[in-house]
Amino acid sequence: MIFLLTLLSSLIISLISYPLVKKIAFKVDAVSYPTKERHIHIIPIPLLGGLSIVIGMFVSVLLNYLFNSNFVADYKLIGLMSGLSIIVVMGVLDDIFELKPYIKGIAQLIAALVVIFISGSSITSFTNPFNTSEIIQIPYVLAIITTIIWIVALTNAFNFIDGLDGLASGIGAISSLTLLAVSLVRPDAYLVGTYSGIIVAALAGACIGFLPFNFNPAKIFMGETGSAFIGFTLAVISIQGTFKSFTAISLFIPLFAFGLPILDVILAIFRRVKNKKPIYIGDKEHIHHKLLGLGLSHKYAVLALYFASVLMGIFSVILSASGMHYIWLLLSIFLLILITLLIFIYIPRKKAAKNIIEEISDEEQN
Repeated sequence: MIFLLTLLSSLIISLISYPLVKKIAFKVDAVSYPTKERHIHIIPIPLLGGLSIVIGMFVSVLLNYLFNSNFVADYKLIGLMSGLSIIVVMGVLDDIFELKPYIKGIAQLIAALVVIFISGSSITSFTNPFNTSEIIQIPYVLAIITTIIWIVALTNAFNFIDGLDGLASGIGAISSLTLLAVSLVRPDAYLVGTYSGIIVAALAGACIGFLPFNFNPAKIFMGETGSAFIGFTLAVISIQGTFKSFTAISLFIPLFAFGLPILDVILAIFRRVKNKKPIYIGDKEHIHHKLLGLGLSHKYAVLALYFASVLMGIFSVILSASGMHYIWLLLSIFLLILITLLIFIYIPRKKAAKNIIEEISDEEQN
């Protein structure tokens, strides 16, 4: 009931904050003007929609702090909220002024370090997948570096998939609900479920409350404020709360839970390095663009990616419930499905994806 009330409260708060956030976006000229190189939309649309998600989650967490005796503001919460404050400021400034990539990178680095040193959370060990009784300890410096890479990479991964209306917010909600389910199905969920469960329930509700205004045709975009906020929160919770006591499977569960954003960012980095282009330069070669190129409409492309994310979430929950017993079977099935889909998506088409995307844009405009 606590998790349900948390989700509903953040959903309602996110929902009712939309008019105010939209007004602020136009007031400060935080507006996305379409370009052929990067965007699918064809008319200017306000940014800063992520503030609705921020407000919904923050207020819901505050209500838990005030009225839920099981929810304690310890060093983990302080570290998370401190890092998120930096991310929110960075996101708002980027939506208004379009910051340079290196400035955003520095802000994300500082936010990650704040979380690590205030909360003491880092990736310090993992189980040898070939010998589940062996715990491999990571040296301190390497643990810090690994944790920073994980947090910064996942923060940007949600920015990478924020290319279609409702995609990042929907995937954020699915990923959050996956973490909540993982926390609940574990026998030791009581140890970690209260803190991490409330955070991800609040985030899920805030994303769902924002979705009606962000789904195609979008009335507002979440912008960097929202995508970075979602990615950063999930990255920190995955090492700080939900998976902290699940040492034997902590190496695999996040890879399933955040499978789609992680896959997209890996493909984007590989593609840009191969083409000798800067990693931070956007393009129209992401997975969601490829689905449009296959002839799917905007809405069906998003729904297809929702379905893929739900499947990955189910894999994550099954793995968390069964432990390492079926890890290789699950990985084999997962990799087989993944390779099949990638081959299908990336095989050459007679009609250029660019032309199909333009046709879809014309239909939406009419």
